[in-house]
Amino acid sequence: MLAVVASGGCFWRSYAPRLRTHTELMVAMARKGVDLVASGRLTAENMPELTYPLERAEAFARDAHAHGGTPPPASLVAFDTLIARYRAFVDALDATRRTQRGTEAAAALAGPLGAVEDAARAVDDALRDQR
Repeated sequence: MLAVVASGGCFWRSYAPRLRTHTELMVAMARKGVDLVASGRLTAENMPELTYPLERAEAFARDAHAHGGTPPPASLVAFDTLIARYRAFVDALDATRRTQRGTEAAAALAGPLGAVEDAARAVDDALRDQR
C-alpha cells in the first residue's frame, strides 16, 4: 500500500511541469502544422510528426486520471479539452493539406488553431489556480 501511495506522490510532484510540456508542445506543433500546410510541405508521410504529440498527451492524461481522484483536478479536465481540440485540429489539418495552400489554407485552419491555443490557455489558467 505504501508503494502505491509513494508512486502516486511522485506522479503528482512532476504533474504540472509535464502537463505544461505537453501543452506547449501541442501548441507549437499546431502552429508548425499550419505553416507546413500553407507552404505546401505537409504530406501524409510527415503527419506522424503531428500525431505523435497527441498520442503522448493522451497517454499522460490516462496516467493522470488513473492516479487522480474524483473529480479530477481542473487542469486535467482542461487538458482533456485541449487533447480533443488538438485531435480535431489534426483532422482539419489533414483535410486542408489535400485541397488548399497558402493564405487560403492558413485561413481555413485559423479556427481550429485558435481552439487549440484557447484550450492551452485554459490549462495554464487552471494550473495557476491550483497552486
